[in-house]
Amino acid sequence: MEREESLWQPTKHRYYLRHVASNYFGQYRSATERRQVTNMGYEISNDHFHEMLAILHSVNEEGADYLCNIPFEQWTQAYDGGLRYGHMTTNLAECINFILKGTRHLSITSVVRETYFRLAALFPKRTATYKGQMQGGHVWCHKVLQAINKFKARANTMYIVCHDRDNLWFRVIEFDISNQCIAGGQYRVHLRNRTCDCRRFDALRYPCAHAIAACQNLHLDPMSYVDDVYKIEYMYNVWRHVFPLVPDERKWPSVSLAPFKLLPDRELRCKPKGRPCSTRIRNNMDIRETTNQQKLYGWCRNPGHTSRSCPNRNS
Repeated sequence: MEREESLWQPTKHRYYLRHVASNYFGQYRSATERRQVTNMGYEISNDHFHEMLAILHSVNEEGADYLCNIPFEQWTQAYDGGLRYGHMTTNLAECINFILKGTRHLSITSVVRETYFRLAALFPKRTATYKGQMQGGHVWCHKVLQAINKFKARANTMYIVCHDRDNLWFRVIEFDISNQCIAGGQYRVHLRNRTCDCRRFDALRYPCAHAIAACQNLHLDPMSYVDDVYKIEYMYNVWRHVFPLVPDERKWPSVSLAPFKLLPDRELRCKPKGRPCSTRIRNNMDIRETTNQQKLYGWCRNPGHTSRSCPNRNS
């Protein structure tokens, strides 16, 4: 790590949106405003983002000023410049939480061992998956292909005018589609710079519906405007790292340490009887969204009773 530039490509620092919303909730204790902050972070359009910020400012001026003191490019897609590729979970530890299930309250040695060996088992599985897809002739990931096919169907209803054939400037008019909650409008598309007024092309790095409509106007392949990051080859290169084998502890080199004795925490022992209590340390990020949905009994899936008073239990 001493020569960081020799190991890593140039990177940009970004905040994890959920942590920003959690910190806001810790300051102002409003679940509604916390959801609004999250929606602002996911918003792609600059204009819509500032409209949402103005609404928040009218409700909580101090809270809006708190968000304005955080650089917008650090936590919003609207000012991100496409560096996130649509990913707002930039904390790597959050992405591998499913690997660490069942390791809570283990000793440090056990946690390190489980993390290492579980990842060592996961990487070859993912490597084999993507290698098989490449051998089958697949080039792009399924998510992008699914989005492109969806946008192609939507692009067939648009009106396209080519303003500059050499520089690939287009004007795309989209009509209202009420059953799909799509509001029409006029958009400028610049295929050479890979930009569109809807900002989806800029943020996600693959063509939006308006860009695909422009490609269809000149019979261009929209997949040529998809960023290389979405290629299966790139995903294969991420997962092909090999974790070296760890020798048996008896073959480790001896290390001289001062004598010490480890004492277990008896408060963490499992109770021999009764239902186990949750030992998770919860914070404001674990607050469940309040809903009006009634609780249902698991056996008959009807509300208003439990297993003892269920009228359908004996039927």
